[in-house]
Amino acid sequence: MSSQRAEGSFSRVRSWIFPVHSNELKKLVLMGLLMALISFGFWLLHISKDTLIITAKHSGAEVINFLKLPVFIVSILFVMAYTWVSNIFQQATIFYGIIAFFALFFLVFTYFIYPNQDALNLFTGDEVAHLQVTYPWFKWLFPVIGYWGYSLFYIISELWGVLVLSFLFWQFANQITTIDQSRRFYMFLGTFNGIGTVLAGVFVMYYESDPQSLDAYGAKLHHLMLILFFLCLCVIAIYHWLYKDALRDSHPSREGKHQIGLTDELKLSFVESFKYILRSRYIGYIAIISVAYNISINFVEVSWKSEIKKLYDTPLQIEEYFALITVYTGFLTGLMGIVGTGILRHFSWKATSLITPLLMIILGGMFFLTTLFPEKFGIISYVLGLTPLALSVWIGQAHNLVSKSCKYSFFAATKEMAFIPLDAELKFKGKAAVDVLSGRVGKVGASLAQSVLLSLSVLGTQGSIASYLLIFLLLIFIMWVWSINSLNKEFLKVAYGSSAAESLRE
Repeated sequence: MSSQRAEGSFSRVRSWIFPVHSNELKKLVLMGLLMALISFGFWLLHISKDTLIITAKHSGAEVINFLKLPVFIVSILFVMAYTWVSNIFQQATIFYGIIAFFALFFLVFTYFIYPNQDALNLFTGDEVAHLQVTYPWFKWLFPVIGYWGYSLFYIISELWGVLVLSFLFWQFANQITTIDQSRRFYMFLGTFNGIGTVLAGVFVMYYESDPQSLDAYGAKLHHLMLILFFLCLCVIAIYHWLYKDALRDSHPSREGKHQIGLTDELKLSFVESFKYILRSRYIGYIAIISVAYNISINFVEVSWKSEIKKLYDTPLQIEEYFALITVYTGFLTGLMGIVGTGILRHFSWKATSLITPLLMIILGGMFFLTTLFPEKFGIISYVLGLTPLALSVWIGQAHNLVSKSCKYSFFAATKEMAFIPLDAELKFKGKAAVDVLSGRVGKVGASLAQSVLLSLSVLGTQGSIASYLLIFLLLIFIMWVWSINSLNKEFLKVAYGSSAAESLRE
């Protein structure tokens, strides 16, 4: 996937900084605004769901491992439903329906579930503690069941990220964007993602609820859910505007063929769709890359959040810390989006794709080493003025910042480019399988592995299984790099033909 050599009418400087034609500016701005709003909602939910779960009575970051399985099950149900409704409804109708579902849930949670949590919970805090002592192998499962309202909120919040941010937005972007435009647009979309991320973090940090409230965090959460409800309405309005423009100004795709998917019907059943997808080696490589990313980040992120709980005491402190990290992530994502535009256009797809796994393996390895051997890093801790625990959290923070900012810039841009030259069935239903299922497979696989290790471990904590996670991380990295190399060869053939692929390959 080498970069195109022709720079068109752009000057050398503009080809690196802002390679967008004037007649394309409206499309880019609308797509960017949609991305910023969806990202804003994602990070509000991301901060809230982690804070709720980690700070609940007798709960902790380890509980996240046991929540990934129900998220995975719900994701499977979504793919089954999507392959059915995509044969009946237009893509815009499906988009409106999914966003409306989220808007309704936010209202139900803020006005019914959270205010009545004491009455709705299956177990009290004391009952959870008793069950954890009685059945230590399943100690982290009891908060999931007992505080089912929190668990449901976590599951739905996870679905916003995978359904709206990763799937629906990028599916639509791939419908209305050519391969050439994707090289010039997609990194800028990462910049808009960064803007939404920064705004979400700043908002959570500086928004204050009623200080006289007995549940200051609950009052703040109530207001955040109302904001998310109105955000859903704005997302629907902007999507509708952009969708109508796309229908009116639809343009030829590669080789003069019209972009598929805005009105075309796909008539394969769920089983037929998956048989078709499973026969595609091309889709398989994309799925492996997605699985590898999600396993890698999950191994480090859950352990990092476990360290955070040791460092901070109250829900508001932890929420404020997550909000600060969100701001940093947004700035870094925006910066990578600006710089990455030139990198993606002037370097090969393969080289750009390798940036994410290389950075994640270096920082992930450092995090686990500081967790396993804190005494070995005593000098570094002393020089930086940190305790060993704070140093571990700081390196985990660096890993989280880099992995998330890479995901929404280099990783997302290169992965989405790979879908553009595919036929309608692979582009839409194949993307649903990759984004919804493979992402969940990665997270649930990582969580199941950690759940088993936690159950077998004497201490039953993330720190006690860190050495095993480090070994798994190295193996995943090898598989990830192999898949990138294999997909690079396949894409060149599909997008440019076999003869052109040989000349473009680096």
